[in-house]
Amino acid sequence: MSDLHRPGDEDAPAEDAPASRSQRKREVTRLQKMGERLVTLSREQTDRISLPPELREAVVFARTLTSHGARRRQMQRIGALMREVDPGPIQAGLDQLDQRGYREVMRLKEAESWRGRLLTEGDAALAALAEAIPSVDRQRIRQLVRNAGKAAHPPMRARASKELFRYILSLLSGAPEADE
Repeated sequence: MSDLHRPGDEDAPAEDAPASRSQRKREVTRLQKMGERLVTLSREQTDRISLPPELREAVVFARTLTSHGARRRQMQRIGALMREVDPGPIQAGLDQLDQRGYREVMRLKEAESWRGRLLTEGDAALAALAEAIPSVDRQRIRQLVRNAGKAAHPPMRARASKELFRYILSLLSGAPEADE
């Protein structure tokens, strides 16, 4: 029994042990999925991520392929290229894109919520909005709410409602509103 357990073995780092075949397969699959995700991104999003030139070229080329077999082969090539590069910066770039998208969705939902409150609650919601965003133009909001609520034709109401939404969104973004 003394041959099976050596006194210094508990302190040996687990990193020295080679990865099991299952671990290697999981890692390869993870990298391949990351490569597939790169192909689904827009050109602008791909440009925000620092990719090696060869990998960037392979991703751009994969977007142009329509044949299932050719696309599958290109995805395998991207997977092989992913195994040759450090996936850390690529994953960080993808995470950053996810966070940016999440923030944008939350801002849109918040603007929609404010528009709904303004149309239903009126001045009480306007006071709450002015407290949350001091730079709000109360007169402009009242005019937009009035137009959205009392327009004679449904298309005009929809247009006024969209204009109110865009104004609230510009307030939430902190960007100056573009006059139309």
